[in-house]
Amino acid sequence: MLLLSSLSFVAAQEEAPARVEVKGAAGREDGAPARRVVGRAEIAAYGDGNLADVLRRQGGVSVVGSEVRMRGLGSGYTQILVDGELVPQGFMIDAISPELVERIEIARSPTADRSAQAVAGSINIVLRKRGGTRREDKVSNGFQRGEWSPSVSAQAGGKRGDLSWTMGTTFDRSVRIDGIRTDETVEGAAGMQAARRFTEAGRARSNRFNLAPRLNWAFDNGDTLGWNLLAGLMRARGATGEREETLLGEATAYPASFATVAQRGTTLRSDLAWAHRFAGAGKITVKAVADGSRQRNAYLFLGTAADGAPGLARVVASGAQERTASLNGKYLAPFGAAHSLGLGWDASRTTRAEQRNQTDSFAGAAGSVRLQDYTARVERLALFAQDEWTISDAFEGYAGLRWEGLRTGTDGADLARVASTSSVASPVLQLLWKLPAKQQLRLALARTYKAPLTRNLVPRRYTINNNNGPANPDVEGNPALRPELSWGIDLAWERPLGQAGSASLSAYARRIDAVTTLQLYRDGASWVQRPVNNGEAEAAGIELDLKSPLSVGPLAFALRLNAARNWSRVRSVPGPDNTLAEQVPFTLNAGIDYRAGMWDAGANLNVRGGAASRSMDGAAIYYRGRVALLDLYWTRKLDAGWRMRIGVANALGRGQRSGTAWRDSGGNAVTRMLDWEGMASIRVGIERAL
Repeated sequence: MLLLSSLSFVAAQEEAPARVEVKGAAGREDGAPARRVVGRAEIAAYGDGNLADVLRRQGGVSVVGSEVRMRGLGSGYTQILVDGELVPQGFMIDAISPELVERIEIARSPTADRSAQAVAGSINIVLRKRGGTRREDKVSNGFQRGEWSPSVSAQAGGKRGDLSWTMGTTFDRSVRIDGIRTDETVEGAAGMQAARRFTEAGRARSNRFNLAPRLNWAFDNGDTLGWNLLAGLMRARGATGEREETLLGEATAYPASFATVAQRGTTLRSDLAWAHRFAGAGKITVKAVADGSRQRNAYLFLGTAADGAPGLARVVASGAQERTASLNGKYLAPFGAAHSLGLGWDASRTTRAEQRNQTDSFAGAAGSVRLQDYTARVERLALFAQDEWTISDAFEGYAGLRWEGLRTGTDGADLARVASTSSVASPVLQLLWKLPAKQQLRLALARTYKAPLTRNLVPRRYTINNNNGPANPDVEGNPALRPELSWGIDLAWERPLGQAGSASLSAYARRIDAVTTLQLYRDGASWVQRPVNNGEAEAAGIELDLKSPLSVGPLAFALRLNAARNWSRVRSVPGPDNTLAEQVPFTLNAGIDYRAGMWDAGANLNVRGGAASRSMDGAAIYYRGRVALLDLYWTRKLDAGWRMRIGVANALGRGQRSGTAWRDSGGNAVTRMLDWEGMASIRVGIERAL
């Protein structure tokens, strides 16, 4: 039940165009460490209901499901930060409403003052602090296939004496409608044995509420104290029905089935930050962060046999709790006229507990019970030093060294404790060379790593309800996973185009040790898939980014184009298609924006190339098809601060394709291809800023 599986995964953790800026770590434009900034206007332009849709329109960024990828790599290769702090593993980008976000910072190379878990790069989501207005209200409603998705948000702020405050709140109701067709063939040494077509229809509704208060004190001695809170509540229900058409051979055990899921989730993130400036020079900041989430799921599967008799009735009650506490600090001070030095630390502890109670009964007989209870812990300590300096008028540099120690442990009711300890020293070097005509060359070298996802350390097995096989296996974690270590180099050439345009060409290369691949094996009568460390891999790519104004008579347009090509190879996996983590090989973003007095309009085409990767032994190939999405928006200024906004997502209604093909040395083969129906959606909103 793909809709319900996707929904369960989510529960476990969905004006004028903004100017792109390049800033250094110390806030200086054109500094050696570079990042690209997506401003508030661009975030709001299309009226998106979730942050993933905002990110997939950014150059070099792709979104697969709710997983955000840079350089085509996700699953922990891309680091996600909120207000500069590493989010808990398993964090879903859709947990934050776009209305709560002030800007998004995209960095392709790491700096020593942030976690080195950024093999592909990092994305920092900066929450709104103080807007240009004291109050902002928005009401919108989306429509898709007869279902409405209303959304309400409000932002307010003020100041009284030394205290300034803001309050943001959002509520939205979303509906997900899935139509999925699955074609499966089974071959033996003697030829075709079975051919089946599964048709699944599902619908899920979710309600989400976010609250984000923020308090800031500015004291007479120059000290500042800030407190932030981000709280979220989620409730969801979904149901799917699936029917099988047997074209050849025998039907599966349950050719007709029905499933429901009910979910509840809460998230809470709070931080307290203190900053002090010394009389001579220098500044120290200390921040404490507490983060927690809790999910509860109730699942029911009813399978019907080919003769219409009741088959499997599976009831699953499951839950997960994740808690993170961290404390970090940083001291910055100038050294001479050309250097800015920094020292700091970062310590955190994450605990994830999962429980699963599964009861199976067949044809009304007494049920069998399977209990699973696991706890995984990840402890991290980091120390760093950095120096950003001006070598000459045309040459700037940044150097840093970060040491991170990592300790993981997993235990459970039926599992002896498994623990591992590792550490990595991460040197970082970034150089900026300023050329004539405002051109720039950038070079970055860095050591990074990818820690195992907490959920992948838990050996809890997610069982397939019907038709388990090599192309449709059960999935479980691996408590013996180790971190992946990477050396990387980045090169970039940048230049302005006129007054408001820019062009850049960049390239990167990575060498990754202890890379994670998927192992497919048989456990009794069941096929199971789990992640394992498996040798070395290389990844490389190039990216072109263009932005330029265009005038056609009295009409003024803003054009943007970003194209990226990625390659990778896992040495220990036989080719072809021995790529890394289903890396997206090609992304394209092409957009146009137009402003005419009281109204703005724009369009963006996002294309993601098809991807393929193999299992550890090369027997299974995992496919993801090409995706092309066209988004449109139109805004109209009214009066007294009012504005109307209309956005259309996936205007072409394009679907998606994925699948698995497995073949062994004896001539046995199973192919399973899934076609997801595509749907356009429209959202209309009214905004007021006072």
